[in-house]
Amino acid sequence: MCKIYFLIANLILLTRPYVVFSQQNILPGAVEYPIFWIKAKHNKTDFYWENLTGNPSGITQKKHSGALLNFNPSIALSTNQLPITLPLGTTSQKRHTLFLVYKAEDSIKEQFLWTITDAKKTQSLATTKRLVDLRTYAYQTYPETVSPQKANIHFFQQHVTDSIAKPTFLTIGQHSKLESLPPEAFKGHISEILVYNRILSGQDIQKIASYLSIKYGISLLPFGIKNYLNSQGETIWELEKHKDFSTRITAVGRDDASGLRHLKSSNMTDEGLLTLELSSKSNHIPNTYFAFWSDNGQDLLVKKQEQGEPIGISRAWQLDFSNPTDLVLDWVFNPNFIKGSLPKDTYYWLLVDYSGTGNYNENDSEYIRLASTSSREKLVLRDFNWDKHQTGKTKFTIKIAPELFSRVWITEASCDGLASGALRYTIEGGQAPYTITVKKTDSNTILKQWTQNAKTDTSLPVSSGNYTYIVRDAKGRLYSESVFVADKEGTFSNLKPEYLLSSKHALVLDASTALTEANTSYMWYYEGTFINNTPKITIDQAGDYELRLRNDQGCYTSKKIKVISDGSAQNNASTMYVYPNPAVDGHYNIALQFPSKTNAIITIYSPTGALLKQETLYNIEHHMYTDTIKATGMYMITVVSNFGTKTLKLIIE
Repeated sequence: MCKIYFLIANLILLTRPYVVFSQQNILPGAVEYPIFWIKAKHNKTDFYWENLTGNPSGITQKKHSGALLNFNPSIALSTNQLPITLPLGTTSQKRHTLFLVYKAEDSIKEQFLWTITDAKKTQSLATTKRLVDLRTYAYQTYPETVSPQKANIHFFQQHVTDSIAKPTFLTIGQHSKLESLPPEAFKGHISEILVYNRILSGQDIQKIASYLSIKYGISLLPFGIKNYLNSQGETIWELEKHKDFSTRITAVGRDDASGLRHLKSSNMTDEGLLTLELSSKSNHIPNTYFAFWSDNGQDLLVKKQEQGEPIGISRAWQLDFSNPTDLVLDWVFNPNFIKGSLPKDTYYWLLVDYSGTGNYNENDSEYIRLASTSSREKLVLRDFNWDKHQTGKTKFTIKIAPELFSRVWITEASCDGLASGALRYTIEGGQAPYTITVKKTDSNTILKQWTQNAKTDTSLPVSSGNYTYIVRDAKGRLYSESVFVADKEGTFSNLKPEYLLSSKHALVLDASTALTEANTSYMWYYEGTFINNTPKITIDQAGDYELRLRNDQGCYTSKKIKVISDGSAQNNASTMYVYPNPAVDGHYNIALQFPSKTNAIITIYSPTGALLKQETLYNIEHHMYTDTIKATGMYMITVVSNFGTKTLKLIIE
């Protein structure tokens, strides 16, 4: 008699969604007939559960505390609430697919996400760190790319055959009541629950996961899903077209079949760093329209990135945005995420490449001045034309520069002793007329000085070597920088373009290996700062290095080398660099960044090795040390802290 009762209950459970959804015709990813679709809704400060299938779920219209997860409601779960228990029916064949969107308060502690139980035993469970099958006492730990994040999309499928049919129940977030197990009850927020009574196809999983990812700002790539699909199964974001920009994938858009109208989004990995909002001047956003953005996975530490450009962050973004009608994409960036000390009297500048290539060439790129770096308010661009060149994709990054600065475009020389290379200047900001002075750094000889009214002027022919340029505008504002012009031919080392740095031992690079030329000069640079003039260097911190060689024919060559940390216990690494270097007027800065607060002793030695100055900085983590040295020459600077000793070289011209 009991078996018949449960079979009938199960039959009702499976057939009822057909009636509900034939009226609504809205389903996540347009994947039909979940037995449960439960999500949070809210009315101002009151949060409620909403059961969209209508199947018996045990949830009530009781008010809950909650919050917004990527601008969508989520409900706080705690141990004093009634558990969410969903009946999975009675059958010996247990086929289920489950999606759960959550944000844990603590991503370190192991907490219950759900348990599947019968009347006597917990059959299986999931925590924030692993899946456990208590019938066979087997478990599977989540990949490290998934588990450390506070906000996640949890996915689970099972196909289990029992010897007899038993009623089973899915309980969300609570301790197992039948066994004493070590994980804690879940503490955090739940936004959406989807349960199917079948094993979904790969495409159906992709469509549902895409819907949840876009809605809650949680990237799919760490979960092994490479492409995003809309409800029609069409690819709307493809990994193959974003190979170097596949981190923190985020989107806004509309998909009526999924009930998705998500017009404001920020990725949950760096929640609140970058927010984009989509709107339409005619209040019409096309169905199945999406705009995506993602980044290159680099950090937010301010440093020198490339020659001829001001300092900035390594992270860059790709925005996939085409404007078929009158769409508007507003941009908000929180500069409080940026790491490192910023020079005084500077501004945040947005560097945009409308071609989407990432080359940032003169015809396709633009600098847009934002707020002063002395302000920590959010940076905002309203109604900005991101698709100015109608390529459908745009790349951008953040730079730090004064009100007046210059970009320099470098053409390599031909190692013939003639001025076969070139420097071309594009001036940003300031007020015309502009006076430009170019010096040969090695001799400090003025190569040329001229005045121009235009932002861009003709190229200046140069041979290979080091050059310093100074720009002065009509109001007397100054900007100076140094660049290196390499030769196309010459001596090249056989060092690789990329190396992996382990915390267990330092990395040693020898540029002289396999070189046969005598009298080769070696110049090593770290993050644009000169650090050594020997063939062999020892590297103990990741970053961008450059090796410049000069052979006995006087030919200069350059090779960029990226050193990447293997991620194992690099917590004690500190970063510091000197700029500008060379310093043409004696003014220089030392940017210091430590993993935590520490005292630091800065010692400066003269070109003869005599102690010039020593200063102690107390209780610093990010600090900008500014000083002036009048006499020309090469100075040695040591920085001693709890995180070791670093030696820097500074050239005063």
